[in-house]
Amino acid sequence: MRTSRYSRKKSIDTSGDPYLNRARPEDNTRCHGCGALYHNKRWSLNTLVTPVAKAQEGKVVFCPACQKIHDGFARGFVSLEGTFVSAHRDEILHLIRNKERRAIYHNPLERIIEITNKAHGMEVTTTTEKLAQRIGAILKKAYKGELTYKWSDGVKLARVAWHRDE
Repeated sequence: MRTSRYSRKKSIDTSGDPYLNRARPEDNTRCHGCGALYHNKRWSLNTLVTPVAKAQEGKVVFCPACQKIHDGFARGFVSLEGTFVSAHRDEILHLIRNKERRAIYHNPLERIIEITNKAHGMEVTTTTEKLAQRIGAILKKAYKGELTYKWSDGVKLARVAWHRDE
């Protein structure tokens, strides 16, 4: 049996996400919040969309990520704790924002909702559980420390905890 040389793009699992299960917008719909364009059944950034689609722009709505940010509907929580976080706050924030930019390039629906400062650290809330997982992984890779993941059973939700003392 011969297999194909061409790989399919992995489809995004939309089950359990009420924002992705809503009625599909018309083709060439633009997001009022972030400027993403809905074309060929997917939200894309301007740099990824064909010039023909840009020329035929239609309605303006909010994409699922902007709607989640507006409603505060988080799917990922990253808790950063320890004395290292306080001492290197700016570095860590820069690393997290870079990770978000790379994620948005591939999927504009993966975003950070909020970064909250706490007494001995900070908490990052994300629109997807996978972005929370990736933020935890990049922190572990860059700064070592202790990393734990907790995934919910029924709902797609991730709680990531990263801890490091000096």
